[in-house]
Amino acid sequence: MALCARADAPLHCLWEVHGRHNTVYLLGSIHVLRAADYPLDAAVLDAYARSSALVMEINLGDVDSAEVQSEMLTSALLPAGKTLTDVLGAARYAHAATLARDVGVDLGTFDQFAPWFAAEAISQLQLTQLGFQSESGVEMYFLDRAKTDGKSIAGLETVHDQIALFESLALDAQAGYLVSSLEQAHDLPHEVGDMVNAWKRGDTRWFASEMATEFGKDPALYQSLLAARNRKWLPKIEALLNQDKNYLVIVGTGHLVGRDSVIDLLNKDGVGATQR
Repeated sequence: MALCARADAPLHCLWEVHGRHNTVYLLGSIHVLRAADYPLDAAVLDAYARSSALVMEINLGDVDSAEVQSEMLTSALLPAGKTLTDVLGAARYAHAATLARDVGVDLGTFDQFAPWFAAEAISQLQLTQLGFQSESGVEMYFLDRAKTDGKSIAGLETVHDQIALFESLALDAQAGYLVSSLEQAHDLPHEVGDMVNAWKRGDTRWFASEMATEFGKDPALYQSLLAARNRKWLPKIEALLNQDKNYLVIVGTGHLVGRDSVIDLLNKDGVGATQR
């Protein structure tokens, strides 16, 4: 596995895999960054420059369509007649509301919304307050460049796939996810700073440890959100190695580190991935 950071050379959350006639670069991303986190490292920019095509988890260029926005809104709402209080139960809701209040959020704002959406929205609100924007994330940066440079853009899955992923989670599992997210909310400013620093120095051990901690209490959630998707992506990524042009594949860094990661699965298939 390509998890050990070398002490003799700077590393990045970037791997390269060689096909017979091409190279596929695998870049671990942070979905939100600050303007101050740019410019990106030269090795990352070089991987983009050498690639003719961009592949992301989803093609973010599709997200703004009216159809997708409508589907996202529908999936975010609870079934008619249900409220967040109903889903969490009185005691768990009271605990969650206190945690949300501690970070300046009125949980009642999300009373008609599914727990997964409330968790994501609250985390995004906190990140925005800290100066992190999805518009400044790694994917959006390279999406804009690829559009300008006329490079092809594709996704490993669709927006519908990602929506269905959360919709398929049982409401009780979603409730647990929301509470767990709120329990970690106080530490978010410190943790996101550590994450960016680890990403900049290619510290895959830090990310692997965080993944183990975050999902250790809920193996089913780990399988659903990470491991199962990695397995679905693997044949698509391996198929790129049969092409004649180079690709830059960008996915969340958590998908590229630790057991059952894309890098781990490639290695098990006898495909070597070198961290740069």
